Amino acid sequence: MPIQSPLDKPSTPAVAFSPLHWRWARRAYALLSAVSVMGVTWFASQGSIFHVAFLTLSLGALVWLLQTLAARMARGTSMRRADELRERIEAAVKSQTVPELPHAGWASLDGLGDAIGNWGRSMERRTDQLREEVRWYRQLAEDSVGIEAYFSRGGRLLWLNPASERVTGYSLNECFEAANLIDLWVYVKDRPLMKELARRGLSGEAREDHELRVHHRDGTLRWFSCRWSVNRDAEGHTVGVRFSAQDIQRRKDVELKLLETVAALRRAQALKEHYLKRSNDEKMRLSSLLDTVEQGILFVDRDRRIVYINQPAVELWQLASREAIVGTRDSLLIERTQGMRANDDEYQRHIEEVVLSRQNSEPFDVLLNDGRIIREVSAVVPAADGSKPIGRVWVFEDVTEARYAEQRLTELAERDPLTGLYNRRRFLEEIERHLADGERRSEQVGLLSFDLDGFKPVNDTFGHQAGDEVLIRLAAEIGSIVRRNEMFFRLGGDEFAILVAHTSTERMEQLARRVLEKASGLIFNFDGTLASITVSVGVAIAPNHARSVDALIAAADRAMYQAKLQGKNRCEVATPPEQATE
Repeated sequence: MPIQSPLDKPSTPAVAFSPLHWRWARRAYALLSAVSVMGVTWFASQGSIFHVAFLTLSLGALVWLLQTLAARMARGTSMRRADELRERIEAAVKSQTVPELPHAGWASLDGLGDAIGNWGRSMERRTDQLREEVRWYRQLAEDSVGIEAYFSRGGRLLWLNPASERVTGYSLNECFEAANLIDLWVYVKDRPLMKELARRGLSGEAREDHELRVHHRDGTLRWFSCRWSVNRDAEGHTVGVRFSAQDIQRRKDVELKLLETVAALRRAQALKEHYLKRSNDEKMRLSSLLDTVEQGILFVDRDRRIVYINQPAVELWQLASREAIVGTRDSLLIERTQGMRANDDEYQRHIEEVVLSRQNSEPFDVLLNDGRIIREVSAVVPAADGSKPIGRVWVFEDVTEARYAEQRLTELAERDPLTGLYNRRRFLEEIERHLADGERRSEQVGLLSFDLDGFKPVNDTFGHQAGDEVLIRLAAEIGSIVRRNEMFFRLGGDEFAILVAHTSTERMEQLARRVLEKASGLIFNFDGTLASITVSVGVAIAPNHARSVDALIAAADRAMYQAKLQGKNRCEVATPPEQATE
């Protein structure tokens, strides 16, 4: 819709003519003006002065009217042509093509149309050139054998080349959906460095190449040379960050082979120097002696390189051969045996502390995933001339059987052999410890004591084997309702106790109800005869009812006997000391 000038009258729309019509209109206007002037002149020569004045005014009005009409017609035609040009340009913009602007006979507007067409064709050529460059650049990026990624300045992933799927094993969708690409791609030990590099890249700092390990989905690791580079606009503002990673695994393999070659040369040199210092016979005698002992022995020099390892140590750590270990750093041995240790983090902290202390170490038990326990101890080896120590010797001993024997003896000393519950000895140790902890923390400690009602008739009627069956089953059933902060004991005969830390009267009463319900629900079948039992429960709480071990046990026993006197199969809570005295 053409835009009207504020001077235009809304009620009088402009009359638009084509250029051809305008040519005929100009000729008509000229002819009409000439005829009008000739007529007025003739009439003026025939009439009076008043007649001449009237005709002169009429001629002026006619000329003004003809000029006004001609101007409006010219303006309407030019506006229509301009609107046509604008509509064609807008249509070309929507279709993203060069506008077709045909000539219509108006030199100025036709020239304007030609200029716009030339500009559009120039922009189209430039756009095609840019598209071709973008296509080549994208093809180069997508054909890259490494990882190419582009991030917004806020760190959001915007583009990723297809080669990253082959390099990392993760699909493009998985990479775009990942909460953190660094955690998805980068080896865990290299993640802190990678995050720092990413932070520096996003902040616009200078780009640097760093070597990091990329973690493939199948678990393999490959070395990559990574770089973050910032993209800026014409004003120097950061618009995005490019991340590039090139595979350098082959170079690393060559470097590793070189290192292995150097290590082999060093081992040869070390052995040569060793042979020069000591005779071969002495070395063989010492080696034979160390191979016959049961303990594994490892010697590391002051540079933490392995100088000697005996055969028992090779077998303990399940190594291929001693030749593959001697001459390498002890860190390589620790890394190779890392998967064997169940407490690897604790073990590596122990190694660091021992090495830094430069003192003889205390025995340390290494727990292996296969159930073995290896006890390790080390000592500093001093130099013969009293100078700096020449290294450290490590001794390893398999103590699995000894440890299991100790645990078994401990269990036999603390467990009831019939029910497997903790016995009276462990009960006295635990109640003393619980009372001390409760007093120190200002917490209550509860003791629940109970024995069986009618247990003697079962023994007398069905025999001691039946009585043992009752005790075993009762211990198992009551044990199933004992919670994590509760300890279950068999004190002897048919006497049992449950010790509870950090408790209250309400919780102890709830525990007593659980015990009563579980015991009263037990049915025994002895040679076709059904039998059942109940229990009488006494509850005492420290420090409410007693503060010492003996007093707390006595308070619980009194409450249990009170339950028996009240009809059995019930629970009684001990009374405070002052009420018991009254």
